[in-house]
Amino acid sequence: MLFLTLASELIGIAILLLVIYFLGRPIIRGAIYFPTTPHGVSVMLKLADIKPGEKIVDLGSGDGRILIAAAKMGADAVGYEINPVLVRQSRRAIARAGIRAVVHWESFWNVDLSEFDVVIVYGIPYIMQDLQKKLERELRPGTRIISNAFKFPGWTPIAEEHKMRLYVFKGTGGA
Repeated sequence: MLFLTLASELIGIAILLLVIYFLGRPIIRGAIYFPTTPHGVSVMLKLADIKPGEKIVDLGSGDGRILIAAAKMGADAVGYEINPVLVRQSRRAIARAGIRAVVHWESFWNVDLSEFDVVIVYGIPYIMQDLQKKLERELRPGTRIISNAFKFPGWTPIAEEHKMRLYVFKGTGGA
């Protein structure tokens, strides 16, 4: 009887630790979720000048609000998010909106971004330099990059509105 009680408690602790790990991992390894306001979404999509059929990616797609808005404009919208709670929330919002968009539960650091026409990111300062290097390796010339709040070091935005910046990738020389 004591053995079964102990085993049951150990299993309960193991499950609790797994839940804490999966919920806490994004906070430790990535940016804390801070949603973009509806006005901010509008500004970003205006700067991106999305055309129907273009492929957009939202790096750290949160609750999916940018993906939903872009898909309503006719874009093929793809998001990458490492917080499983936000992935589930965004997938449900996408289904409720009745649009086609995809959210992957995966770090964007592991993904080839070369197929996208528009890259949207609400990064945090300590990732911007490494992200810039990744984008320089993977993007095609002409790819539009929208950064919310934080600048890419060494790149000059071609437009800026409410701390949201539009960069156009030129190729080996950056943006």
